Amino acid sequence: MLRNTLAASLFSLSLVSWAQPGVAAGQSPVRYVDAIDWPTKEAGLKRFAWMEYALNLSFERLCSDTFCEGSYANLRPMQLSCSVDAAKGTVRQCLWMFSGSNMSVDARSGVVKSSSRVYECKLPLARDTPVESLYDALDSSELLHAKLPMTNRIIYNRLRDCLR
Repeated sequence: MLRNTLAASLFSLSLVSWAQPGVAAGQSPVRYVDAIDWPTKEAGLKRFAWMEYALNLSFERLCSDTFCEGSYANLRPMQLSCSVDAAKGTVRQCLWMFSGSNMSVDARSGVVKSSSRVYECKLPLARDTPVESLYDALDSSELLHAKLPMTNRIIYNRLRDCLR
């Protein structure tokens, strides 16, 4: 009897861990995943990559007139990443990384001097923003001025403050 109960318990435990990829027996299920891995591994890759590409293009269009007039005139978007609550399908946080550099030649010594900076800019998202709502809101021609779901905020204002 004990042997049968033990065998049944082990079998059901293996089914539970099999039903949740990446979760070994005795471990808790993963709470947050990268947006490209929601709802399943790499299922969001195309849609997220397109959103990141469109945001980068929007940034490049506005850069020379706004963000790229300071110490680092060659600001470049590096990567966007968003965390998603795997159970609820809501965005926890999005972080957009930028880098900039400046180089000059010392006229007397010929030495090239450089300075650089990395910026970490959080998108101003509302708590528990559904992933699909974020994708829908950022499906416009000027993404940096699109109103983010469940807020009156736009990405442009956050970048203006972040990229100082």
